[in-house]
Amino acid sequence: MTRFLSRVLLAPLLAALLMGGAVAPTWSADTAAPAATEAPAPVDPAKSLDSVKQSLDKIEAQIVGDSLTDGELIKLRGALDPISAQIQAVIAEVAPKLAAVKARLDQLGKPPDLKANPSAAPEDPAVTKERDDQQKLFTSRDDLIKRANLAQLRVDQIASQIAERRRTLFANSVFQASSSIASPKLWMSVAGEAPRGFSAAHGVLMDFVSQASEALAWRNAWMFGLSLLALIVAIVAATLLARRVIPRERSGRTPSEWQKAAAALWTAAAVAIIPVGGAMGFFALARWFGLGGDEFRRLSAALFRGVVEFALAVGIGNALLAPNRPKWRPVDLSDRVARRLMNLILVVITLITLGKLFEALDATVGSALPVSVAARGTFALLVGLALTRGLYGIVAAPDVEESPSGRPGNLVDESPWWPPIRFAAWAATIAVIGADLLGYVALSSFLVDQIAWMALIISLLFLFLKLASEGLEGAFGPNSRLSRALIASIGLRRESLAQIGALLSGVVSLTLYAVAALLVIAPWGLQSHDMVGAMKSAFFGFKIGGVTISPWSLLVALALFALGYTVTSAIQNWLEKRYLPLTQIDQGLKASIRVSIGYIGVLLSLLFAVAFLGINLERLALVAGALSVGIGLGLQSVVNNFVSGLILLWERAIRVGDLVVIGDDQGYVRRINVRATEIETFDRATMIVPNGNIMTGVVKNYVRGDRIGRVKIPIQVLWGSEPEKVRETLLDVAKSHEEVVGIPAATVLFTNLGLNSLDFELICFVENVERTGRVKSDLLFAIFSRLAESGIRMTGSTPEMNVSLPHIEPMLDRYFDRRSESKA
Repeated sequence: MTRFLSRVLLAPLLAALLMGGAVAPTWSADTAAPAATEAPAPVDPAKSLDSVKQSLDKIEAQIVGDSLTDGELIKLRGALDPISAQIQAVIAEVAPKLAAVKARLDQLGKPPDLKANPSAAPEDPAVTKERDDQQKLFTSRDDLIKRANLAQLRVDQIASQIAERRRTLFANSVFQASSSIASPKLWMSVAGEAPRGFSAAHGVLMDFVSQASEALAWRNAWMFGLSLLALIVAIVAATLLARRVIPRERSGRTPSEWQKAAAALWTAAAVAIIPVGGAMGFFALARWFGLGGDEFRRLSAALFRGVVEFALAVGIGNALLAPNRPKWRPVDLSDRVARRLMNLILVVITLITLGKLFEALDATVGSALPVSVAARGTFALLVGLALTRGLYGIVAAPDVEESPSGRPGNLVDESPWWPPIRFAAWAATIAVIGADLLGYVALSSFLVDQIAWMALIISLLFLFLKLASEGLEGAFGPNSRLSRALIASIGLRRESLAQIGALLSGVVSLTLYAVAALLVIAPWGLQSHDMVGAMKSAFFGFKIGGVTISPWSLLVALALFALGYTVTSAIQNWLEKRYLPLTQIDQGLKASIRVSIGYIGVLLSLLFAVAFLGINLERLALVAGALSVGIGLGLQSVVNNFVSGLILLWERAIRVGDLVVIGDDQGYVRRINVRATEIETFDRATMIVPNGNIMTGVVKNYVRGDRIGRVKIPIQVLWGSEPEKVRETLLDVAKSHEEVVGIPAATVLFTNLGLNSLDFELICFVENVERTGRVKSDLLFAIFSRLAESGIRMTGSTPEMNVSLPHIEPMLDRYFDRRSESKA
């Protein structure tokens, strides 16, 4: 109850702290894009297109200049969106009218040709006038559509030019070479500029003190002091309340993954929002009392941004690592590693914040270029060294013993994600230090900012993914309150609710990944609407037949295909392991869905990669026409197997898991590929059968309709046995076996009256055809025992012959007599 009241009291207090942020300094006012206003509905399409042309002419005239900054280019790019919307509005208005006029012209038809057919009746003048009027309307509206399409083409071309200019500016600013941080000449220049820099900084400080003294007269000073004291009291109260609402380490039941993720996000918000709200309130007070003029705007903005970054880093670090609360830690890390990473985060974010403050002070006092380069390079190098010190030995302490596998003992059960994360961290650290030492200070500083930004995005992505996945699947679980309510009110089945939860989890996860990707590329100067254009313009090449070819474009195309293939594999694994097991679809259909998704994903990935290279469908048609000759000459069997595989997947004559007989071999279908089908025989051998052979040959499928199997046992007994007794004995044996079904009932057939035996057949059925061999063996054991107990003798494989010596002697005498007569 106390914790609940603390949260209730904390929420309005934090909101009150945030109210002061309305007049707080902006982070990046110079680069903020203006909000795109919706274009008004055009009254006259022609006048609207004239206005569009004038706007595009102005933008093209501004782009010609070489002194445009990135912020100005962003503003120009943002101005293209309402222009494009205006063009689309004209097209949307004129296109239906053009289609209507064309329909009328088609209805009126062509005018009669009196020269070709002089005897034809003349056309009604009203029809002729109507056709002329409609033709004029068609021409005017078709001209409007052409003008609109031409204007849209200009918009696309200008957007591409702006994206190219922004890419060039970004490359020039980040990849510009300067003096190495280890260069003595650089530090000599800094030493020469140091006295003037200190003097300028002292002057700025004195100006601020003088301005503050004038703004805070004795009465204003008392009001500012009381307001500041009230703000401090509010911050202290919010801090005390936040400590009570943060989950504590207690003995008892371990929290679930969803509870850990939710507690981590709440902890991050509770830790970060208090200093952010306090900073916003302080800057609001400063502005209300007139402290700081326009010359201090850059410095105040950097200070505010530093407070926000530090608060976010500490909040996310405490939320994700929970160094003092192992039970609430959402990541699988040891206490030692968690504490070490938290210390690393504090050191790195402190260095980054101090670096940004020094850059703002440097810009305010107007220091020389060597001082700026040295400052940025020094802080970047310190961050690189801090990362090196923090990452070294983070896997295991020197005294940790190795396991029998040769790995440190605390890494035996670690997640497979940690090795690539550690490798990426080391690679980024080496890049920061290497770029700084080689003279690319801007690149080194940019990499430091990107490391911090990507760490923040990835941490939030991890928490939100875990919260969404565990929360949605738990909310739609079989025993949750929401599931019980939906079952009681709507009548949904539990299996359907589980499928809905898995689908929602997948959609939310995909959305989170897309948002994270856009946030990661935002500092690179790319926006969502020109991201593809920027990627294309980042590489150069030569054209062959209208197609730009370069090694970089090929690498990017391969990367796109690999990305599409990876996404396809991830979707397949999600379907196979998460969604399809929750359905009641049979195993064969599950395999068909998985394989079909794989082929569709690979095809789309290939199309994206080919489209990036600039190869359109017409060029592909030419290539396909050339390949058709080879297909007709030597690839008939490949095409036959490919088409047969697609037919098998969708017709499902045989499915994964079916028991089939092909020729002299039989086994279970394990996989259906496009070219061949894999069948596992009873001796555990894998038989690869081309799909064309399956489609054109005879295949026996034991489980096509159902899985019931038939057992047929022939029995031969000696003459003198009672057939009815044999029949009763065999039926009793069949009915006594637990796997023999009652319907269809077992039956005994009297099949033959042999010379030395009476032939019978016992026919019965089992539920699973895979158990026929085992059931037949059990029945033979039981039949042999029961017939022996009943005194019924069975015949052998060779007919019994009764030989009597008195009958043979006369036959032998006659044989020898005839032989002697023939010799005489």
